[in-house]
Amino acid sequence: MPYPFQPMNDDTLRAHIEGLLFGLGKPLSRDELLKMLAVEPAQLESAIATLQHAHDRGIVVVDDGTTIELRTAPVVAELMEHIRRDELGRDVGRAGLEVLAAIIYRGPLTRTDIDFIRGVNSSQTIRTLATRGLIRRVQNTKGSFLYEATTETLAEMGATHPRDLPAFDTTREKLTALENAYRGTHEDHV
Repeated sequence: MPYPFQPMNDDTLRAHIEGLLFGLGKPLSRDELLKMLAVEPAQLESAIATLQHAHDRGIVVVDDGTTIELRTAPVVAELMEHIRRDELGRDVGRAGLEVLAAIIYRGPLTRTDIDFIRGVNSSQTIRTLATRGLIRRVQNTKGSFLYEATTETLAEMGATHPRDLPAFDTTREKLTALENAYRGTHEDHV
C-alpha cells in the first residue's frame, strides 16, 4: 500500500529510498519501491542512478538488475575488514553461548524470543553471531525474522541436525516447560 504523502522532490525521494532500504534492512525490488513510494518509474530510476553515483558517502546503493540494496561503500572497505577481523578474533563469550544455545535448542527464534529467554537485549550478540556465520536470519511467515543456527555451526559441533546434539529432546522439553511456566506466572501477575 503506498504511503499517503504529497508529491516529493528528488532529494526527498532519494532520502525515502535510502530510509526504506536501511529501515527494512533488506533488498527491495523496483516494483516494491514503486508501490511503496507511489512515484513514476522514471523518477525512481533517476533517484537510484543518482544514489549509485554518490561517492562521498559510507554507503552505496547496489542494483543487481532485480533488487536494490544498501551496502558499505568501497571507501570504507579497509576499515570494515579490520573491524571484522578484530570481531572474529574474539571469543563469543557467555552472552554468545547463551544466544546460540537458545537458538539451537529452542529455535528458530525471533529476537524478541531470544531477549525474553535471556532477560536482556540481545541485538549486539545476535549481530556478532551472524557476522561470524554462526547463525542466520530467515524470514518468518508473520513478517518478522527468525534466527537459526547455520549448517557450519552444526558441523563444527559434530552434528548434521540439532537433534543430533547431546540431550537435545530432553533439554528442549525442559526449556519449553520453563519458558511456559514463566510466561504463565508472569501473565498471572499482570
